Amino acid sequence: MDLMSGYLLIVLVLFAGNISLLLGNYKINNQKLIIISTILSIIVFVLINTSNYINIQLLDYFSYVFLITSVFMFLSMIYCIKNNDITRLLCLILLIFIILTILISTQTNMDFFKSLSYSLFIFIILFIVYQLTKLLHHAKRQYSVLIGEYMCLSTILIFIFALTYNSTINLDYTAFSAFLILTPTYQLIYVIIGIIIVLIAGVLVNDYRGKIK
Repeated sequence: MDLMSGYLLIVLVLFAGNISLLLGNYKINNQKLIIISTILSIIVFVLINTSNYINIQLLDYFSYVFLITSVFMFLSMIYCIKNNDITRLLCLILLIFIILTILISTQTNMDFFKSLSYSLFIFIILFIVYQLTKLLHHAKRQYSVLIGEYMCLSTILIFIFALTYNSTINLDYTAFSAFLILTPTYQLIYVIIGIIIVLIAGVLVNDYRGKIK
């Protein structure tokens, strides 16, 4: 896995989780969820494959791309959650997701099977995370607040990308692999996943205690 493919995978994972949480606000059934997940997976597959043919040199500018993305995500999250406008927030996240996927994909050279595996991975994440959102609706806090907490973590991670990108891209790749370079980032994703698991566990415990009472 090259460096930009690693960045792309992380971005896809973050935004897939984000989109699933936002969709959880609408409590759609599994049939609609499968349709939506399939559509988004196809969109990702098409974006990756078509972007490979766009010859634009953007490697020197991704620190700015990540910075603008993190700031825009944070401001959008604050505004939409404050006004309880999840629909607008979902539209904005989808827009950022598409633009960022295109920009990063232009700097990769992924083959058909690799892009297909990324698309299938997105389908799996969208489906699984959405199923978990059903538990979050039992939390004492508003669902929009829970979405905001996840988005804050995602924004922080993308902001870290912006701060470390120039140093990372200039490393000697004969001594390091892309996986080793991005290992701390993967570990941060594990922390985010761990926080979500703890949150869900807390919801289950509170729900269990409520039934006992």
